[in-house]
Order: sequence, then C-alpha cells, then structure tokens
Amino acid sequence: MKFVDDKQVYHILQNLTNLEISFIEYSKSPKNYNDYKTYEEYFNNYIIKSQNLSRFYFPFALNSVKLPKHITDVGIITDGMNIISGYDFSAAKQFNFPNALRHKCNYYTLIYLMEGHGALHLDDQSFTLNAGDFYLVPSGVYYALETSLESICICLNLRNSFVAAEYKSIFQEHPMITSFIANSLAAKHTMTYLALHTKENEAIRTFVLTIFAEYINQDKYSNSTMKSYLTLLFAAILRDENTTMDSSVKVSRHDQQYQQIVTYLKQNYQTASLSTLSEHIHFSKQYICKIVKEKTGDTFNSLLTGIRLNMVEQYLIDTSLTLDEISYLCGFATPSHLSRVFKNHHGVSPSVYKKEYALKHA
Repeated sequence: MKFVDDKQVYHILQNLTNLEISFIEYSKSPKNYNDYKTYEEYFNNYIIKSQNLSRFYFPFALNSVKLPKHITDVGIITDGMNIISGYDFSAAKQFNFPNALRHKCNYYTLIYLMEGHGALHLDDQSFTLNAGDFYLVPSGVYYALETSLESICICLNLRNSFVAAEYKSIFQEHPMITSFIANSLAAKHTMTYLALHTKENEAIRTFVLTIFAEYINQDKYSNSTMKSYLTLLFAAILRDENTTMDSSVKVSRHDQQYQQIVTYLKQNYQTASLSTLSEHIHFSKQYICKIVKEKTGDTFNSLLTGIRLNMVEQYLIDTSLTLDEISYLCGFATPSHLSRVFKNHHGVSPSVYKKEYALKHA
C-alpha cells in the first residue's frame, strides 16, 4: 500500500465498515465471533487481502501466528500482540461484529467513537458511547466494547511504560487526568475508566486520523511523530470549551483551581503577576496564595519563578538567544537578576548550564 493521509485513512475505515456489514449480512455459513476462523474468513475477502487492509485491525496477519482457537482463551491481550515493535502505541479499527467479548489488556486502551454509537461494559457499569466520546481504559481492567454496524471506532493502544513516562506532558498536566493516570499505574489499582466527551470538532478528528496514518505508513520518525500528534490531540480536546469529562477518580475543587492558576502562569509567564492572575480568574490574592501553599508548600512567587526558570532552561538549550533576550522573554527585570536567580536554583550560571548540557548531549 502506498502512503496514506488522514483523508484516505477515513475512506478506508468507511469501506471496512461497509465490508463488515456485508460479511455479517451475506456470508452464508454460521458465524461464531468467539472463533478466530470467523475473523480469518473475513480477512480472506479479496479486497482486504489484496490491499493488506488487515493491518488496520492488527499489526500482523491472524494466520501468521499461533493462536488458540477462541479469543477468550487468550486470557490477557499483550502489547506485543497489538503494538508493533519499536512503537510506543498503535492505532486499530474496532470490529463492528456482534457479541462483544469481555477481555483485558496489559496496556492502556484509548477508545474513540468517531461515528455511530456503542456501549462500553465494565464489571459493574455500562456506558453509552456517542460520536466524539473518548474512553481511556487502564491495563488489567476487564471490559467489552460493542459498536453499531455503521460505526467507525478507533482504539489507540498505549504501552504502560510509555504512559508512565509521558503522561504529564501528553495530558497537559490536567489534574483529573494526571490523578487518574497516577492512580491507575499502581500495581493494585481500582481505576476503571476516564471519559472525555467532545462535540463535533474537525481538529480532534483530524489528529486521530493523522495518528492512524502515521502508524499505517510506518515512515521514518513515525513513532515520535505519533507522540507529537497525541499531545496535540489532547491539547485540542482540553482547550475545547465543549469538552466534558468524568472518571472513576474525582478531583477536588482546590485541585481544579490550582490547575487554573498553573495554566494561566504557563501561558503568561512573561508578564504574569499575582494581580493580573487575580483579575483573570476572579480569586482574591490571599486565596490564590492559600491554594498555592496548600498544593506546593511554597509561595506564589516561588511557583512563578519556577515556571519562568523552566522556560529559561528551554531557551538556553534550544536557541542561541543572548541572556539579555532570554531575560526579557522570561519576565526577569535584568540579565543580572536572571543570572542570580538561576545560579541560586541550579548552582551554576546560565552560560555554564548551557555548556554542560551541550557536553552531556554531544
């Protein structure tokens, strides 16, 4: 197959959905959707076989590996079965076949219902899925996913190690999401789902299809490109005012308020102050300081300085800007003020920090 883009991926997913409907309605032999032979029969369809479209479902052909007779005999589905070696996560189309089977995986599954409707069944809960819904299911959770015949549902399968290492940056340090991930990474966790409900949003849809295209193409740097698009996907989800979310972990009011504070400071670090923040989020200065102290054990000024110093580090590492330029961009009064604060924090001057970083990564 030639390289595909997001629009071509969408058309292929539409065609596969139509082929599933045809297979169910017109195939003469009785079907057992717990039996791998049923899926092998579907994959032997001329169009699927000739165009190698089975990789839109699995990274390998079913008849190329030794598998038990029934899907339910697998026990736990491993990342090695659904994620290509060298990749941190995969994209796959959900079968719209009937009789959804309960199973569990040793990786996270991010379910995205692009079109149609469906249902997610957990041990003691069931959720209706509507177009635009995302559900993140952690590893080790038994679930069954069923989708209507006309649906397009995509599953992003994320390795545990990838989620553990990258979740704070990918999920924009959102308090509900990061709390959910932190809890679900524990050996004996009780987390079962995180839901993000989005409306019609072309950017979100395009990011998911682009991730799918990168995974199918497997071009140079596809793995790192997929990770970048995943971060952009969640930025689009979380910045959309229509997005709502819920999960099996609840976030306190103070956690949400602290996130408001941090988000504003990160977006306005050059000019932010306690006064501008107070005006923006409509909290008193005293209340802001109280929240920051409660969440960090430190002062508001320390929090703001830490955010500014993080940006200084990025400028030192990634650019050739002078200290004058960096101090202005990061909200420090003078270069000498920046140098003094930086050295107190890092133990070395900005210039030494830049040289030491370059030597370590040469």
